[in-house]
Amino acid sequence: MSEMAGRTGDALRETVRDLVARQLPDAVGGDLSPDLPLREAGLSSLGMVATLVAIESEFGVSLPDDLITPETFHSLRTLATALAPVVEAQTGATGRARAEDAVS
Repeated sequence: MSEMAGRTGDALRETVRDLVARQLPDAVGGDLSPDLPLREAGLSSLGMVATLVAIESEFGVSLPDDLITPETFHSLRTLATALAPVVEAQTGATGRARAEDAVS
């Protein structure tokens, strides 16, 4: 799991922004606001899939099927908001597992 998996809040949002920006034309990628519709910014369906793969790899999580929707990928804000509880749940479960391993 990536060291990013334990980060939330601003660090999570900034990482999501960077991962999305890699899928956009250079002219738009550096100028993303949190509420800019990603489709309008040039994020294609293929770009969404590439972003999903990059996010899952970077954070060491697997997004549930019910979050893999156009609504989730509407903007940086909607994507980070959907991702935050998944990352927190994963890191919480990982932390408990490590604590249990240390006791045995």
